[in-house]
Amino acid sequence: MPREPLAPALLRQLRAIDRHLPAPRVRRLHLPPVLPERPREAEFCAIELADGAFGLSYVLLDQSLAQLIARHRPAGAGDAPPLVGADALALAAAFGGSDGAANALALAAINALTQSAWRRLGYAPPAADNSVGDVALAPGDHLGMIGGFTPLVRQVLNVGAALSIVELDAQKVQRLQAEFPQILATLDRAALAPCNKIVATSTMLLNGTLDAMLAACPAATEFALIGPSAGLWPDALFERGVTRLCGTQVVDGAAFAEAMQRGERWGGAARKFAIDRAAWPGWQALLAG
Repeated sequence: MPREPLAPALLRQLRAIDRHLPAPRVRRLHLPPVLPERPREAEFCAIELADGAFGLSYVLLDQSLAQLIARHRPAGAGDAPPLVGADALALAAAFGGSDGAANALALAAINALTQSAWRRLGYAPPAADNSVGDVALAPGDHLGMIGGFTPLVRQVLNVGAALSIVELDAQKVQRLQAEFPQILATLDRAALAPCNKIVATSTMLLNGTLDAMLAACPAATEFALIGPSAGLWPDALFERGVTRLCGTQVVDGAAFAEAMQRGERWGGAARKFAIDRAAWPGWQALLAG
């Protein structure tokens, strides 16, 4: 029997959880400022719920940021915050659709709903031990990286592991090849076939490539999905072959919102976590407990 697509699987789970833990409404949507002088390699929006839970989503695909600003940024100082009082579950229902901005907003809502439920259930995901998806590397390893995490490349090379990077952006591939001639950087996902460990960007949740990339990694014993967009219930991901979910949890909402508004780094207002598939109890067990 074919596996259920990711989007309906996640939404069906969220609706089931909502029957036990009704979701709070949206307090506001947080959008980064437009700063022309700053190069944009990573940018995120955030949904804040009425109980203080935050969910993040990457917004540099499909002109998502520009569309979100056009649709939701207040026109004047006295206007109400964007999406105040909105139904987060209704926003999440757009996940997997063809509208890039609505898709990003939906993933932020899914992540916020997840973080809200975890708070109320008393579940705190384990803190991450490193920046490489908690993947332990040795000189004999061949790491496949889906998405060019440039700051992590040097960490991998320092260990002495082999590294292959698969990107969807030809310009990024060229930059990686120029900066790191000793690694393989390519658009061809077939380069992942010999890799025994994988670190993958959570942007795949937005562009719909997760299942295809998992299928391209037959030798991988570890597949870590990482990034601020990976703040969701991991059950459907673990069923597909992801072995570790490494996301970001906002721990100081006020500091996070202020930093985002100013276009500053907000890492100090958040913590990175890593959930291992082998230790995950499952959403039903968490609800029952």
